[in-house]
Amino acid sequence: MLISLKTGVTLNYEIFGNADGSPVVLVPGQHQAALFHQMQVPFLTQRGYRVITFDHRGVPPSEETPPPYSMEGLAEDVAALIEQLDVGPCAIVGYSLGATIILELAVERPELLTRSALVGVPWKPSALHRAIREDALERLRAGVVMPPVMEGIYRAMYLFGPRALNRDAFIQPYLEGLRGLAESGGHGALRHAEASASYDPDPARIAAITVPTLVVGMEHDIMSPYPMARELAGIVPGAQYREIKICGHAALLEKPTEVNTLLAEFLS
Repeated sequence: MLISLKTGVTLNYEIFGNADGSPVVLVPGQHQAALFHQMQVPFLTQRGYRVITFDHRGVPPSEETPPPYSMEGLAEDVAALIEQLDVGPCAIVGYSLGATIILELAVERPELLTRSALVGVPWKPSALHRAIREDALERLRAGVVMPPVMEGIYRAMYLFGPRALNRDAFIQPYLEGLRGLAESGGHGALRHAEASASYDPDPARIAAITVPTLVVGMEHDIMSPYPMARELAGIVPGAQYREIKICGHAALLEKPTEVNTLLAEFLS
């Protein structure tokens, strides 16, 4: 379904589960919200939640708006979606870029949230993450397109942990899926990467967050290293920190059962 927000963008969204259930908004990373649909949506709806997913501006079928994009602007989109669907205050779960958006939302619009879960939040990138991000920005700005197989291999190396990379039964289907992601760049991907690169949150602002927060780190995550995830949990007052062992950044794919278990514990 499409909704025109007061922020001036039309977003694609879907609602699952019992209309009377407690609402949970799932905020995706740089690509389609469909990443949540295989594991998180069925898990949460079976537990009685009303689940809302959406695609960010710049990610089809949501509208592609002119640049620049910013983390603050993307957070305003989420706030407007919650308000216009009349589901606030609600619980919210974010992955990767989506988790960083929630961090900004929790600072600026805490009245819209009952609790927030941040999975793989790249709020303070490592040197390696910055290098990966800068390479992506350079290629997107230059219009360089890597061969699909190479793009899939490249992404798999920084998304998954070593155990998953060496399990043929796991990695082969996702190499095929990641080929599709290689073709889903364009305007939105570039602007999301620019928004992420320009976002530098002040720890003093983060320390003012009042929303109950869960920070989930992954042991082998090079996009959001677990020491930095743990540091974030130490800054947000009262935040819980949980760590998924032997797992890379793509925890929703690599360890979905463990992610769901942590979410169920926190949301309940």
